[in-house]
Amino acid sequence: MAELNRIQAACSRMGGWAVIGTCFFIPLSTSMMDLCSALVLLFWLFSGKVMGLPHLLRRNPVAALSAGLFLYFALATAYSPAAGGEAVSVLMKYRELLMLPIVMSLVGGDEALIRRSENGFLAGSIILLCVSYAMVFSLFPSVKYGYSLLFHITHSFFMAILAFWSCQRLTDHSRYRPFWIIIFLLATANIIFITPGRTGMISYTILMALALMQRLTLKRRIAGCLVLLALIPAGFYASTNISSRIQQALQDIIHYEPGISRSSLGMRLDWWGNSIELIRQKPVFGHGTGSFAEKQRELIEGSMTMPTDNPHNEYLFIGVQLGLPGIALFLLLLLSQWRCSARLARRRKFLGQGIVLTMATGCVMNSFLFDSHQGQFFAFLSALFFSVPADQATLEGWLPSWLVRS
Repeated sequence: MAELNRIQAACSRMGGWAVIGTCFFIPLSTSMMDLCSALVLLFWLFSGKVMGLPHLLRRNPVAALSAGLFLYFALATAYSPAAGGEAVSVLMKYRELLMLPIVMSLVGGDEALIRRSENGFLAGSIILLCVSYAMVFSLFPSVKYGYSLLFHITHSFFMAILAFWSCQRLTDHSRYRPFWIIIFLLATANIIFITPGRTGMISYTILMALALMQRLTLKRRIAGCLVLLALIPAGFYASTNISSRIQQALQDIIHYEPGISRSSLGMRLDWWGNSIELIRQKPVFGHGTGSFAEKQRELIEGSMTMPTDNPHNEYLFIGVQLGLPGIALFLLLLLSQWRCSARLARRRKFLGQGIVLTMATGCVMNSFLFDSHQGQFFAFLSALFFSVPADQATLEGWLPSWLVRS
């Protein structure tokens, strides 16, 4: 028994390091992120903490809702028209919903591990920032994604997160304030002048507004919002990167022709329309996990609409696969995180709210749960932050009483 306890303790420690490794590689490398994530699962299984999972699911609403949504996806593979392998492949894209309670179970509110994992994510994001500038100044060769190791949507997303995180750090840690001011300015400049990702631009604006709401008094909030509103047109005129992307979006909307437009936004509008029609067909249970590609292909047959494997809107994507109850469950998960953040320490509360708000808004233009990097970010950082009040949070007060009793 003593030997078994030593093995489990060792696996628990190694699992913690795997969590740190995953957080570090989330903004850097898909393959290394997936490898570390697999090690998290492996060490968790051998750590013995799997036995505490039922208790966690009963006590922590975030863990319960995340696992419940994954279970819904798993059950929906049974009636999906997609081939078995395709349905399972899409299901595995949503594995982060299962990883969230697993990481919560492994971390168990360990403050040292939470802090190291958070710092690991920040270190990875800062490296991504430095690599981007190195490519801009031709110190590193530019790869297929331009001035980044990642696709521009993903890169801009992490730059917005880094700017928000550094803004929070420079407020809380006076000793390292000059460092975080530099990181904040570099991340902001990267979004304004370098990366063309509109998702990051929108996320940055929303997160800066959130930071003002979190940190300032009412009078200063009003003043801060006025300054932010003034800076938006200033950024438009100062940056051809921002102005060109906004003008392109406006042109895409003005010249949009259903089924004919081939612009990024134009095709999204087609896919959103397809999704709404598919949801209307089966609003209760949806068409099943992994069904979108096949059902959309049937819907657009004979038209000029481009086929896709997802509509680049997570809410509609879930709705097609799981129906309106699936959308409601995802929204309830985000709401539970927001409410859970109220029980956190001040700094962690602010960061937790940033995670939720960025995910909620980003999913309007992208399928962030389906996407690898953003999905892992959501799962691991949520697990780190929202595992803290697990001994205080209960399902009571979050869900209807009859559902809790059942």
